[in-house]
Amino acid sequence: MSSSAKLSYYLGWGLILIYFISNLIFVHDPRPATGILALAGCIFLVIHGVARYGWKGTGLFVILAYTVSTFLEDLSIHTGFPFGNYHYDLSSAPFAVPFIDQVPVVVGPIYIAVGYLSWTIGSIIMNHADRHLDKKRNIFLLPMVSAFIMVQFDLVQDPSTSTYQGLWVWENGGGFVGVPLVNFLGWYFTCYLFMQIFTLVLAKNQQMIKTSGLVDKKFYWMQPIVLYLTIAFSYVTQYIYHIDNETEIQDLAGNTWTVANLYEISVTVMVFTMLYSAVLAIVNLYKDANGDLKT
Repeated sequence: MSSSAKLSYYLGWGLILIYFISNLIFVHDPRPATGILALAGCIFLVIHGVARYGWKGTGLFVILAYTVSTFLEDLSIHTGFPFGNYHYDLSSAPFAVPFIDQVPVVVGPIYIAVGYLSWTIGSIIMNHADRHLDKKRNIFLLPMVSAFIMVQFDLVQDPSTSTYQGLWVWENGGGFVGVPLVNFLGWYFTCYLFMQIFTLVLAKNQQMIKTSGLVDKKFYWMQPIVLYLTIAFSYVTQYIYHIDNETEIQDLAGNTWTVANLYEISVTVMVFTMLYSAVLAIVNLYKDANGDLKT
């Protein structure tokens, strides 16, 4: 393994370990761990993305994810489109968080970090579809699949982060533990949009896509899957911590939930969404040319 490959190897696993430890340290109040995810996830994207798309391609993904997500989040807060009527409330946050108009600056980096992980897992599941954009169907199917994987994260986080912690507040409540369906449709639209634009640019500039070097290493593809799983399993530790918490939480529609119930919902959804997608990616990663699992 070359020195650059070794550096990428250790930095990648190191960032994953830092985020994992932060989840254990802040299990009682995971808001600082979210900030660490935003920072570590973006650093991970740079290390991983540059090896795959170069600086231009990686920079383009960052700009698209940040610009599209922040613009549409702010638009929705003012107009209700595309996420519905909500607002952020970080008054109880353990540290001051600056805003871009009505959107906390940390929101964009979360879209960047988790968006890249979702994009990569979608690509693996589709047999590295980003390398095969000469097939027209991949240009549209890859962002469609990857956006679904991104929304799985939101389905898992909202019961605890929104309904319990109240970091963002749905002004009319909603049917999914206080969160409306339109939120998840908005998430899908937002993620699909920046991923689709990125795919169209890649399709016209396929020289940006690297097919040798680090991308030949198995660990290179395992790292984003493991980081995605680390995010998923952070809700298991939070559920264990709150398993006896019978404090009642009421959303703005008047529905009442216990804290333990909210975390149980998060873990249940995680098992059959985020975990499922990660397992599919791992299975596909270890298939041989004939589609059989390597033993």
